[in-house]
Amino acid sequence: MAALCLTMLFMAAGCSSHQNSGSTEDSGFPPGSPDDPRASQAQASPDPLPTIKAKPGQSVFVDVSGGSGSFNADLQSMLTAYLQSERELVPAETAKEADLTLRVVVEDVTPLGSRSTPASPGRTLGHAGTGAMLGALVGGSAGGGRGAAWGVGGGLLLGLGVSMLDGGTSNLWGMRAQVGVGKKGKQPDTMHTVTVSAEGENMGRDAILPALEDKLSNEIVKAVKP
Repeated sequence: MAALCLTMLFMAAGCSSHQNSGSTEDSGFPPGSPDDPRASQAQASPDPLPTIKAKPGQSVFVDVSGGSGSFNADLQSMLTAYLQSERELVPAETAKEADLTLRVVVEDVTPLGSRSTPASPGRTLGHAGTGAMLGALVGGSAGGGRGAAWGVGGGLLLGLGVSMLDGGTSNLWGMRAQVGVGKKGKQPDTMHTVTVSAEGENMGRDAILPALEDKLSNEIVKAVKP
């Protein structure tokens, strides 16, 4: 019984450590790494995106490429919705039907670094409570009442030790894209580099994508003016 309880506790600690490692699923982008030269490029702040002239009521078609099919569709939908709600532009079904064609080519999503974050009080108390409970069971089976009391204290300390390993890691990711605008169904004459970053605890590449999509969409919308 004692061996089983201790095994359960250490399995919990192992699961906690695994959760903190973050996810690195493939999303159709180049792999990248903290040592990749693209990381420093994505972290740099280029010149602001030039003003995109567009009046309320004009139609716009958003064309996104560079990522996976699902990513491109998500970013296209998000950016189109922002342009409609924030700038009163009308979504067009095709580029030929649109007054403006907004082309976005996502070049990469790159890890920019990470930092340790402290354990949350809830997780610390949870591990401490679990340790105390299992410690009582182990101590009780070993030496009755006194053993149970010792087990509570020992298990509490062990639980707190586990919680210290459960602080988590905050990961910073960057996205770099080329953005340009064409008129009356034509492709843009020039493209401009836009970079954004987002941070999240234990966030792998796929998990951070919605935040990066939102940041990129907002940067583009800010450039759209009458």
